[in-house]
Parts: sequence; structure tokens; C-alpha cells
Amino acid sequence: MLRYLRGTASIEVTGASAALCLNRWTAADLPFWELETKSELVFRCRINLWQLEEIRREASRAWCDVCVLDRFGLPVVLGRLRSRPVLTAGLALVVLLAFFLQSFVWFLRVEGNDRVTDEEILRALWEEGVRFGTRGAAIDSEDLKNRMLNRIPALRWLAVNREGGVVTVQVAERQREEPPLETGGVAHIVAARPGIIREISVINGFSDRKPGEAVLEGDILISGIAAWTTHVQATRARGEVYADTLRVSELVCPASARKKVYTGRRETCVTVIFQRKRRKISGNSSIFGTNCDRMIKASVWTLPGGYALPLTVETETLLEYTLAPLALSQEQAEAMLGEESLRQTRGEMSAGRIEGGSAAIHKTQDSYHCRGVWNCLELISRTVPAELFGEDEVNG
Repeated sequence: MLRYLRGTASIEVTGASAALCLNRWTAADLPFWELETKSELVFRCRINLWQLEEIRREASRAWCDVCVLDRFGLPVVLGRLRSRPVLTAGLALVVLLAFFLQSFVWFLRVEGNDRVTDEEILRALWEEGVRFGTRGAAIDSEDLKNRMLNRIPALRWLAVNREGGVVTVQVAERQREEPPLETGGVAHIVAARPGIIREISVINGFSDRKPGEAVLEGDILISGIAAWTTHVQATRARGEVYADTLRVSELVCPASARKKVYTGRRETCVTVIFQRKRRKISGNSSIFGTNCDRMIKASVWTLPGGYALPLTVETETLLEYTLAPLALSQEQAEAMLGEESLRQTRGEMSAGRIEGGSAAIHKTQDSYHCRGVWNCLELISRTVPAELFGEDEVNG
């Protein structure tokens, strides 16, 4: 390393007395190394660049000539740059900027989040003053952590680490809080809707219901109270009851509608978003007086390594269309309404499946009417608080 800073040179020495030349260098304390003999009159070696003139002077006294083959080291590089002042100034500016720019924040990264999105955390950091171009010295990690935890209650821990111009925000989220299972109090399990019991499973409580028995809405399926000869036992009934039920749905849709017909006209608008400032570059962002579909494509500029710049190019495409009348055929109405009737019926059941049924469709002057009748196997059990007094009169 020291030789690189001082500079070295590779030389070729030609003369009748090579040994005398080497002896004079040694006596004058002029170091040389990598000695290579080419012939009886020629040898090569490497010397310190700053001692080249003394080497030549001593070699000439030994009747030898010195030819420089190459030069190496920092003085050589600086000498070349001296003849190119613009490049020298540019390199000096790059070095200064490399040190200066490290004192600012240029990139933000979020790690450790799952439910809380990167956008939510970055938005909160922006509002706290940590953004593109913020001075790193102005970031108080401990104070920022406390403010961020107050802003985002879903986080239980946060740390801010800065390395040069990159700030990494490491977070830990709170565990999901599941609602506690209610286990106290006296309760019955009753039928949520009429049906014929197919399966009954009693985990806690008392029941004399049997598969094949018909029940009405509100009937007690599993009781939380049992009256014995000597005492009354009360508990919270738990279990599941599946029953065959009948569900009916009524749907109506118009016999005609309107569909989109694209005219072929389109407009494209290009917008540049730097941080939170938008600037339109070209095109129109609307088509006056007509209907149009709007499609937006956003491209975030990213450097190698995954460093995202706060620069987004947004391309917005508008497609003009008109609305043309469309008649709905009987087959289309049956397919659409039948599928919708099935979807609604499945959504109304808490658990279970549709085992059969049909949808009848008839057309009036300007609409289609659908009546769906579906045979279902579904969970009908529902927990309700028990009334300790007067139940015999209510359910008797």
C-alpha cells in the first residue's frame, strides 16, 4: 500500500557492467526489487518512482542506460488527472457528494409487518417528518418510536435504524385478539328456523330431541335447565344441530338492459408523482361530455437492490363508450337468476350445504321473476339466554 502511495516504476538497464551499476545503487541506499536478468548486458527491476533521477545518475556513472518501461501508483494517477481538470473536479465533487449525501434520508424500508401495510407505516413516517431528503441527524429514534406506536395501535414495537442514506424501520405487530368464548351464564340452544332434525350433537346440557323430529323456529333443542326430583340443575347448553330445511328466494330483474359499446376513441394522460406532488406531463385526464372507462397504470422507479425512489410515472388511459340497448333472453335470465339464487341461499346459511331444489322463472311484460326453492342441510342451532322463570308457559 505504501509503495502504491509513493509510486513505483519498472525499468530496463543496459550496460557493459551491470554488477557495477547494482553495487552503486546499493552503496547509495537506493532499493530495487524483482530483479530479472535478460542477458549479460540487460536486466530489469522495479524501483521507487520518486528515486528515478538518482537511479539514472548512479547508472550513468557505471556506464549504463536506464529505460522506464511503466509507471504505477497514486502519483501516476494524479499526474494524468492534472492534464484533465474537468474530470478531476468531477471526481472531487463525487467524493464530496458521497460523504455529504449520507447525512440525508433517501430510501425507506419496512420490515417485520404482516397485517399493517407498508403504505400505512410510510404514510405515518411522512406525517412525522421522516421522508425523502430528511436530515439524518434530525431523526430521534426513541421519540419517533413513541409517536409511531401512538399513531398505529396495531404495532407493539418499532425500531428505526439508519445506515447512510437508507432508513430501515423494523416493526412487530400485536397478536390478534380473538373474542373470548362466552362460557358463563345459563343458556339454551334453540332452533334458528324450522326444519327436520338430521344430526344432533350435545356437548353440554340436556336434550330429548331425536333425528327425524320436526321443530319450529324458537323451539328448545338443547336445554340448559334440568329439573330433577330433588333439585334443579342449570348450565350453559353447548352443541350443534343440523336439520333439513326449506329455503325460498324471490328475485326480479329487468327484461332489457344496456351494454357498453366502445367507440374507438381513447385519450392517454401521463402524470409524474414526486413524493406527494403531481404534475401532468401530457394528454387529457377526461373526455368531456361522454362516458368512458378509466385504466391507470403506475410505475415506481426502483434502483438495483430494490431501493424504491419517491418517483412514480402514472399512465391513465380513457376509453370512450356509449350505452346500447340489450334484450335479455329467457336462457340468459334463467342462468343468471338461478346462479344468483343459489349464491344468496348459500350466504344466508351459517353452515351447511344445498342438497337440491330448483328455480322457476317466468316473464312479465318488462321483467323476469325467479322463485327458487332449495332443500338444505344446515346448522340451525342458536344460543339464547335461559329464562329461569315462566319457561313452561312460553314453551309449554
